[in-house]
Amino acid sequence: MRLGSKTIAVVGGSAQTGNVTPEAAALLGAAAEPWGRAAAKRLALDGAEVLVMDPNAAWVEQTCDDIKAQGGRCEAVVIDIADFIALDAWARERLEQGGRLDALVTCYLDIDWSSIENADIEAFERVLVFNLAGPVKATKAFLPLLKRGEGASIVHVGSVDGIFGAPAVPSYSAAKGGLAPLTHIMAYEFARYDIRVNTVASCQTIELPAALADSAARAYRGLPGGAYLKQLNDATPLKRKGPLTDWAGAISFLVSSDASFVTGAVLVVDCGRTIITPGTQLQYG
Repeated sequence: MRLGSKTIAVVGGSAQTGNVTPEAAALLGAAAEPWGRAAAKRLALDGAEVLVMDPNAAWVEQTCDDIKAQGGRCEAVVIDIADFIALDAWARERLEQGGRLDALVTCYLDIDWSSIENADIEAFERVLVFNLAGPVKATKAFLPLLKRGEGASIVHVGSVDGIFGAPAVPSYSAAKGGLAPLTHIMAYEFARYDIRVNTVASCQTIELPAALADSAARAYRGLPGGAYLKQLNDATPLKRKGPLTDWAGAISFLVSSDASFVTGAVLVVDCGRTIITPGTQLQYG
């Protein structure tokens, strides 16, 4: 197992769970699994000891239970990931105990489904601060622990919306867009510590079951789920049924020694959604 000696903190993930309606979760099954949980499970499957950090205690415990059930190593840490003081205090205590981190995965995801014209400014600011400042808070707090790791690395979970911009989620797009220059800057600054920094730009990649794609029910809170997700599905050339732990293989690669020459990269993992000029699709038969 390529990550057998690594200790990795996965910060965040439960917020995504709240965006998926129970109806959609029942239809999607494992495909509805939040990115943070999928990443934690894959890293553990590849041999790492995983620290799952999130304010949602039930979510953290369930994630660790899933990991331990598959024979993995996991520590549950219930903490407010938006609170730098709390993160910094936890890291300082860990440091005093002789701890270290070999990798940090940040998975901050909050969404407001409002256009700019109709946006509530407080909600817009909340999404910006959580999704963009959150990874900075976690990175700054855990940097001393990462400096103790050997060839440590950081992976931020971003989005293709941060590259192009999605009209349905302008605040989310702007926040994830900010991760790209931050990734470059962090990679440059932390190279002196032999710490690599990369971002995975992901999106909805799982092929939808017909019952959901053809449904008028809302799959994600705040927008018409079936029609919207079918539109995303149709625009994704490479169809995958999951599970999302396969998607998380990109994160496992980036934190492994196999990626020791890779830093400052924004790796697009989108099953081909962004590979051609928009509007030029052809139907091959």
